[in-house]
Amino acid sequence: MTTSRSNTAVAHRTVLDRLVRSGIAEDRAVEHIRGGWVLVDGKKVTDPAEPADVPAKVELRAIPRRSDDGERAA
Repeated sequence: MTTSRSNTAVAHRTVLDRLVRSGIAEDRAVEHIRGGWVLVDGKKVTDPAEPADVPAKVELRAIPRRSDDGERAA
């Protein structure tokens, strides 16, 4: 009996898939990606559909917070 490789293939994961699987809400993940705060293997991505299969390293960079007066907090 021969098993086709396509029967056992894992679906490709996107950067959005990876962030959502890590526990980030989908709408927030899309906001972070489009805002340029996500890196895949050290490269900034802005497309939620960007491929990010394991073992690609997906990073969410820190987003500067703003104080109540609109200035960036230190």
